[in-house]
Amino acid sequence: MSALTKPATIFPSWHFSRWHAVDDRVRGGSSQSHLDPVPIDVGSAVGYDKPTGARFWGTLDTKTLGGAGFASQRYIFGPEPLDLPRLSYQGITLRLLPDEQKTASSSTSPAPINGKSHPEDPHTFTLVLKTSPPQHTPSKPKLPPNPEPASLSYEHDFSLSSPLRSSHTPETLHLSFDDFKAVYRGRDVPTSDPRYKPFDPTKIFELSLMCRSAFGKQEGEFGVVVVSMEGWGRAEKKEREGCWRGVQQWVGSWLGGERGVKL
Repeated sequence: MSALTKPATIFPSWHFSRWHAVDDRVRGGSSQSHLDPVPIDVGSAVGYDKPTGARFWGTLDTKTLGGAGFASQRYIFGPEPLDLPRLSYQGITLRLLPDEQKTASSSTSPAPINGKSHPEDPHTFTLVLKTSPPQHTPSKPKLPPNPEPASLSYEHDFSLSSPLRSSHTPETLHLSFDDFKAVYRGRDVPTSDPRYKPFDPTKIFELSLMCRSAFGKQEGEFGVVVVSMEGWGRAEKKEREGCWRGVQQWVGSWLGGERGVKL
């Protein structure tokens, strides 16, 4: 008999004042991101009395930096890091809604010119986790912070199955810890690289929502509403306990039968 570990609520509450923009403006770019509270009508679906989602939105520019661009919102945990041990949790669960304000203003992508297609409207996002303590915390969330030294991050892309739909039912995505990729300066880090470190979900100091160009594949206005974020519980704990009890019973019966000893 297995039992699912109770999900660990990460957000809400969102603590919007603790989120900070980290956009490509720190490198001279023009992308810009925001994270704002938005009322949502899904209380019965997610178990919150007065649900407030987090609208992650902005503009992704690729022209200023020659095809590259990113916009993100960063949250720093503290004083202790977020602790999601693999023994109990296997990943992170996101519940998402389309950004209705973005949906209302969306238009069909322009036709290719001279055989070259235009970048798509942004629909792919990235959850970024860092396991090293931040160097400093920006004092003004709405302003781009000073660049920090590059560090290893762990990233997982995600997107809505139908970003243009209008619905009050959140879409649930499960992001497995095993599928987070180690990344340094925007590039994957193989296990053979000296900079590589296995992802330790017990020491998550930073969490970011990011939208990036993927080297010119998407640009323009973006938006998604995050309803909630939780630790994705495992269903193995009770099974392990059951197996251990079975071993104890087997050893006890063998010792008792062979030597007249009881555990």
